[in-house]
Amino acid sequence: MRLPVVLFLCLIFALNSAGFAADKAKTQKQLTQLKSKIEKLRKTIEVKENSKSSYNRKLRQIEKQIGELSNKIRDSRRAIKTRQRSLAKLNKSKRTIQNDIARHNRQLSEQLHTAYTLGNQEQVKLLFSQKNAENLQRNLAYYEYFSNFRLKQIDTSKQNFERLVQNEKEIIAAKKDLEQTLRTQETLKSSLSSDRIERQNIVNNLDRELKKQGKHLTKLEDDAKNLTQLIDSLSKILVETPAPQPDSKFSALKGKLSWPVKGDVKKLFGRIKPPSNLRWQGVVINSRRGNNVRAISHGRVAFSDWLRGMGNLIIIDHGDGYLSLYGHNESLFKATGEWVEPGEIIGSIGNSGGQSKDGLYFEIRKKGKPQNPSRWCKTGNWFTTI
Repeated sequence: MRLPVVLFLCLIFALNSAGFAADKAKTQKQLTQLKSKIEKLRKTIEVKENSKSSYNRKLRQIEKQIGELSNKIRDSRRAIKTRQRSLAKLNKSKRTIQNDIARHNRQLSEQLHTAYTLGNQEQVKLLFSQKNAENLQRNLAYYEYFSNFRLKQIDTSKQNFERLVQNEKEIIAAKKDLEQTLRTQETLKSSLSSDRIERQNIVNNLDRELKKQGKHLTKLEDDAKNLTQLIDSLSKILVETPAPQPDSKFSALKGKLSWPVKGDVKKLFGRIKPPSNLRWQGVVINSRRGNNVRAISHGRVAFSDWLRGMGNLIIIDHGDGYLSLYGHNESLFKATGEWVEPGEIIGSIGNSGGQSKDGLYFEIRKKGKPQNPSRWCKTGNWFTTI
């Protein structure tokens, strides 16, 4: 005997749901393992960095602090805009209520004036002034209608006054909330300004130390080695926990990608990096501090932290061994394990890593090998999303 079609479909749905739940649990477990492995790697790097120059340790601390403050200011700006829109809506609502009150008052005034002209005993006068019973009944109906209308107008006016009182309370509360947010922002800006001064002093002291010891070249070599070790370690972890692949592979996007930030592309790939014989493995894009940095394609954040030489750094895994790197950010907006879409904001332009100028260091790598970003990102192609 065959099972009914409905029962068969229910069984299929149940099996699919169970499979989906199992896949979701497996994916979550893999993500947890990935985060754990990368966190161990991050801590290893941190311990290693802390054993270096005290100036590097201080630079790491202050630049991460600047990034957090900058992020809080960004959040407060959004909160201020939200509160300003809310206050504008309340003020608009206030004007609407006031107009309703004025309109109902005019209508009620006209009704009261009509009632006054008929005298205090208007219903009795109507009763005795009508000789025709049919006219009398119609006039009494009219009277009842106008009487009810007046009562309704009075009730509406009362409700409008109550709405106005409540609206005024909400406006006062919204103004206080906005003023508090503005004060908080000013405090954050003051702290950020102090931290930037402190950071500059640390950078100057670090530069003097390197000059005194003649280690500028050594620092560049160490920074390059540091980044390579991080990439190698991440690549091994990502191979063990591969990300689900999007519909279109990253390799198919060569020459079609948008640049992560609008600006002048400098420090071209493959050029010598003075005073060493090292070559640039990416590009530097000069841009104004605070400008948004965007992900060039779909992927999962594999690293989001401070690294010596790179400052606040984000690395995105695009699958098939492809990574994109974004260094010298002031703030990082995405955490390890988070998914990003093309054009999604992941950070803001800064000069972290001890840089003297604001800009973004940008790399693309395939299985650890640096690729020329200019061959991947189309000339003049910028993200236009807000």
